[in-house]
Amino acid sequence: MGMKIILNQLRRMKKLKVLYIKCLVLACLFGLASCNAVENSSSSPKRKKLFLGTKQFIWVDSSRVDPDYGGFRMVNTQVWYPSPNVSEKSERASYYYEIDKAAKELPYWSDADVQLAQSVMTNSFFDRPLLEGVQRFPLILFSPGLGCNLSQYTFYAEYLANQGYLVMGINHLHESEYVLSNENRVYPSNQAFHDSLKTLKIPEEITADAYRMEKGKRHKVLAEDMIFSLNQLIHVPFFKNRINVENVGTFGHSIGGAAAVYASILDNRIQSVIDLDGTPPGIALNKGIDVKFLFLEDLTDYKNHQGYAKMHQRRSDFCALNRKDSWRILIGESNHNSFLDTNYFLAENEESKKKSLQFLTQSAQYMSGFYKAQFYGIPFPVKPSESDSLEIIHFKK
Repeated sequence: MGMKIILNQLRRMKKLKVLYIKCLVLACLFGLASCNAVENSSSSPKRKKLFLGTKQFIWVDSSRVDPDYGGFRMVNTQVWYPSPNVSEKSERASYYYEIDKAAKELPYWSDADVQLAQSVMTNSFFDRPLLEGVQRFPLILFSPGLGCNLSQYTFYAEYLANQGYLVMGINHLHESEYVLSNENRVYPSNQAFHDSLKTLKIPEEITADAYRMEKGKRHKVLAEDMIFSLNQLIHVPFFKNRINVENVGTFGHSIGGAAAVYASILDNRIQSVIDLDGTPPGIALNKGIDVKFLFLEDLTDYKNHQGYAKMHQRRSDFCALNRKDSWRILIGESNHNSFLDTNYFLAENEESKKKSLQFLTQSAQYMSGFYKAQFYGIPFPVKPSESDSLEIIHFKK
């Protein structure tokens, strides 16, 4: 899904000078030079200047064999975290996850593409210390869309880490764009499972409900990846005893949103979920979930389009089933892929860049407000509304 978009953008911009790209990106980057974090994780946030650190991990779950592809499950993860202002120099993290290693086995990535992706400058640095003065940090896990990469959500990760959270993105074997092994072997996306489902005719060969339940089998695998990654992270010495593991948040885009929902069913440490325009798994559609939930979606013409109308009703029915407060926030002038930050970092022109930044910032602000409500008890500052550009629906419990 997302990879075709980024590559089209990359190729259209290859002729531009790298220096120009650097200046272009720096001129409009996040604006996180002055960062903030919480001093005490048990009280309302207090502001303190900080910087962002990041770490990357490759983990293999030798207790789980993939039910559809065989072999042990493997994940690549990246963690963003608040860091103090220290004098030691450290390496700035590249935008795209280990692309210099992976690109050699990805025929659609050229050397120019790699150089362009590497020219995007993030606000995170390797080998920085973890901020002191915080007893335990809130943790947010996220899962990318099908065929996408955790890197394409760096904007959200850095935005939330800037709020004082630990944020961990997960690349899933087969579902994500690629996964690297500890031996630097590259495993490109393999969507055979999903492609096989697409060949089934609804309702002649399978009912819509049965189709969603079948799809949910992979949602569960990805959810188990998220839980496995959580369990690995809490034992990393750098983060040990610094994570609030009793109150974890998740988010995901598209299939990653479904995985984030499923993870909350499997693990009661997960107390809040944000779904970026992904249809929840069948088990959740049928029974609802027990945690606070936020849908962020593109605003479709569901009042006049039969397909969108069914999807809109299905998602509202799900929120109504949930046992805790749920919200739907539908944002106009956007689409399913607007949640990818490559639309911003690799925009073709200033107008597109500005529009993407506006959408990413707007959605990130909603995400931040939702997590503050969950982690600190601060009321979520949104009220039901309906207009051509924004619709907010609150399912109060």
